[in-house]
Amino acid sequence: MRDQEPPDDDVGIRERLHRLLNEHSQSDIARKTGTGVAAVNRYVHGARIPAGFCASLVRGLGVNPAWLLMGEGSPYLSDVPEQTARLGENMLELVEAMSAVSKMLLGSLAGKSHLKVLRELNDALLAHERLRESMNQRSRPVFERIIQDLQAALDRLDLERAIELHKAATQVSRFCDDEALSRDFLRVSAYFEFQRKRSDRFLDYQRRLFLRSLPDGKLFDERACDEGRRIVVALTQMHRVKEAVQICRAIRALAGKRGRKWPAFSRLENTYGVLLAESGKLRQGLELIERSLPRLDGMYRKVSEAALLRMLIWSGALTVMDALNVGEPTDAKAQHFVTYATWLLEPKALRAAIAYATQPGLSPVWKSDSFLQRGRMLLELIEHPSTERVAEFEKSPPTQDSAEADIAPWLELVRTAEAYRVAGNRKSARARMEEAITVMQGVPSGLCPPPMEEATAHRAVLDLFAGDKSAAGAKALRRARKFFEKRVAGGYICFEPVLQGDYGLRK
Repeated sequence: MRDQEPPDDDVGIRERLHRLLNEHSQSDIARKTGTGVAAVNRYVHGARIPAGFCASLVRGLGVNPAWLLMGEGSPYLSDVPEQTARLGENMLELVEAMSAVSKMLLGSLAGKSHLKVLRELNDALLAHERLRESMNQRSRPVFERIIQDLQAALDRLDLERAIELHKAATQVSRFCDDEALSRDFLRVSAYFEFQRKRSDRFLDYQRRLFLRSLPDGKLFDERACDEGRRIVVALTQMHRVKEAVQICRAIRALAGKRGRKWPAFSRLENTYGVLLAESGKLRQGLELIERSLPRLDGMYRKVSEAALLRMLIWSGALTVMDALNVGEPTDAKAQHFVTYATWLLEPKALRAAIAYATQPGLSPVWKSDSFLQRGRMLLELIEHPSTERVAEFEKSPPTQDSAEADIAPWLELVRTAEAYRVAGNRKSARARMEEAITVMQGVPSGLCPPPMEEATAHRAVLDLFAGDKSAAGAKALRRARKFFEKRVAGGYICFEPVLQGDYGLRK
């Protein structure tokens, strides 16, 4: 086979060659790579760069092949772990083997030398397959170790290190065909995006993992059940509750009677119970949570206990002050307590909930404290009403999670309207609520705001739009009253005072 130069398909290689010239002269590169100075000059100025020259740069200058070929990682092998460096060197051999295949034109098979070309093609493909398997074997322990380190970094909440490890794992994953490790990487990648609060990417990873988890020979098993549940969690975080409920029902049907014995099914039932409760069917949701909770452990149990307390408060079975003393203190419970106390607008309950959320040794579950900003703001306004303070808060609203991106403008308007209402500025509160109603009309269909936020908006409408005879005002009032009537019928006893004309403001 003639030693032809492969096409220079990646102009990035030339750009990185120019970067090397910042540290090495052309003559130095020529000497260390065993290449003529004229040839180096041609490569620098536009000639095709052969794989052989790339290999010489790796061996002569210690260049990291992953950086040279793809622009990823550090420029020099001395900057990367030894195992990863050896894996990277094989990339050049892979490029050479694949380059040999690409140079064999199919048209040549019709000539006299077709048998020779076919043999060369077969040899090149076999070399490629052998090299690929060799890279698989070498990459597996590297890939497995990086995944373990990534998981450990995420468990420590070390996101800075996790970001770098995820980049490294993504690179190595291209050279490893191990199915189990690939699934592990998808799983830890989903957790990675979950911690970064990027629900759209979390959902993408979970969908891919769910499809990979469907086993051969069976329609469904426990692993697929758990991966499907995580899709439901991602959808819920993005406020796509109706879609999440539909998927929950489908997974329950796929699991069938035999699946009811799986621990994963108990986790699914618990999630389904939360969804039912948040969508208005509080009694059904409570029943499922109470039934599944005894079979949960670890973090799942903590999250479920927090959800159960929240629903008991909604049902009127517990007050916030009662719930503060139940079970282990966690930040999941803290968020529910502060959020509900914020709805009540009662200083005593709000102070107690904030004290609970800021106590030392609080067990971390959700690792979020953005809810505290709003609780503190409203407590300040209840005790010291000030329109000027609301205007200051409005200029620097709390940071929203990416999961709330689609409803963030509506959420901010509702929260601002409530703050003005508490401060006594009904004109500004009404203006913000009118704007929120307009914004909600543009929100994609199927999105459901958090129940207490939606209740806050409707309560403000009942208070601020009372007696409004306009078509828009009357429509908003009807919708608000219908919301509370349906919720109370579904078990939300906490909303009964609103239907009796109590809008949360203490005169």
